[in-house]
Amino acid sequence: MTMPLCCPSGHGCNAPGGNEPCALALCRAAARDEEDAALAQSRWGALEAASEQRERRFRRRAFERARDRALIALAMTRSDRVTAARRRVSRRPRSRSGRALAA
Repeated sequence: MTMPLCCPSGHGCNAPGGNEPCALALCRAAARDEEDAALAQSRWGALEAASEQRERRFRRRAFERARDRALIALAMTRSDRVTAARRRVSRRPRSRSGRALAA
């Protein structure tokens, strides 16, 4: 089984217990308020649209960097809006695939 690309290794969709929200879903929920989250969501779309393997590798790495910055920003933000976004995401049923979340 391959790891979903939407989440870092060991976290989100790749968490051993499966009890963490998807990083892409967190970014989607916070995209209005957090520029890094909006960038990560945009880069995910570019990754999905990439066709060549070489381009996919480039897009994957760009998404991973943006996703990691967004997750750090979300962890460091104490905004009520970000906290509310986290609660909304944690209540939703999760898909095991980032692709399903991006649709």
